[in-house]
Amino acid sequence: MNVLGLQEPPMSSRFLSELRKRVVVLDGAMGTSIYSKNLSVEHDYCGCENCTDILVKTRPDVIQEIHESFLAVGADAVETDTFGSNKLVLAEFNLTPECFALNKMAAEVARAACAKYTTSDKPRFVLGSMGPGTKLVTLGNTTWDEMFDSYREQARGLLAGGIDAFIIETSQDLLQVKCAINSILAALSELNKSTDDVPILCSVTVETTGTLLLGSEIAAVAAALAEYPICSLGLNCATGPTEMAPHVQWLGKHWPAMGGSRAGRAVSVVPNAGLPVLVEGRTEYPLQPQPFVDAILKMVETDGVGIVGGCCGTTPAHIALLSKSLHDHKLHDRTTHPRATVVAPPPAVTSLYSPQDYRQDNSILIVGERMNASGSKAFKKLLEAEDWDGIVSLAREQVRHDGAHVLDLNVDYAGRDN
Repeated sequence: MNVLGLQEPPMSSRFLSELRKRVVVLDGAMGTSIYSKNLSVEHDYCGCENCTDILVKTRPDVIQEIHESFLAVGADAVETDTFGSNKLVLAEFNLTPECFALNKMAAEVARAACAKYTTSDKPRFVLGSMGPGTKLVTLGNTTWDEMFDSYREQARGLLAGGIDAFIIETSQDLLQVKCAINSILAALSELNKSTDDVPILCSVTVETTGTLLLGSEIAAVAAALAEYPICSLGLNCATGPTEMAPHVQWLGKHWPAMGGSRAGRAVSVVPNAGLPVLVEGRTEYPLQPQPFVDAILKMVETDGVGIVGGCCGTTPAHIALLSKSLHDHKLHDRTTHPRATVVAPPPAVTSLYSPQDYRQDNSILIVGERMNASGSKAFKKLLEAEDWDGIVSLAREQVRHDGAHVLDLNVDYAGRDN
């Protein structure tokens, strides 16, 4: 039974099995740890400045040492050094042909580190990190097909290296998240596997503005991803734990009750060590381990958070205190700790920005149907002429004058081939 009293589906993933039982502690900041090593751009990075992903090939000893520094202090899982190891990002360093190999190597390095610390009662896990990249479909920087191909090749390499789960992290665009999920599903399907074998964690980045970079509220994120086969949804990066609190509270109350038969899924919190400050030209993260951990413990206790860890600026000291404190406060066991009361939000459809409830207080739900190329000659002409301003005006007119709550957008019509 899960936290909602629903029967759990059968699973072959040890990671999922452990997640049902206890709070899983992830590692801290890979980037912060790498930059503290003062590596050579020419020798260690092979001239690819800021391409930390190449270090799994040139300095696997350094990357494994970083993984072990977190495992030694109690981390249950480490993330591969592959945040930017998709084809689109690697192309910026002329490394596209090495996409599969770099991801495979990264997973193998992390696996070697975990093998040294795994015990029968405390298994250690490798999470395949997939970052947002540097191009977004929503902003017109790339296409869906290009992004899909980019992520699929990365997923293939991570699977070949033996990861236990994927983590799509630091996401700022819902379309990018959906593309990454679908690419993983495609790569799993090629191996006759599913997310029961290798689960997917999703983590988005909420800015200090209270939304993702492209404007999505956390409620819109949850509504858009509820039916996808992901095992968790949460926040990482951009801010410290204090700034994340209201969004985590919303997820803790609603996310575990969303997704129908998928209900009972975990919430994750992986904050920075506070908000960044500039010190003598360097970016530093000032939040010390104790206040960092205190804030996370509160979320575990009151919001039922099931996955915790650290992002930018967090060190082994942060993770050591986090792991120890969960046990000291008896919060690590998810089967005995009282769960937060969860309730599904009202059924809704969502845009990029916010959800729209199906049930309206003072009206029926009005769906604007004038943006359907198969049923509206006017809209079809605007589409054929690529009159985007005219299309936006038509959309606004339906909202302002017709009172539409939802717009039905259909750009497909007979004879269209693009």
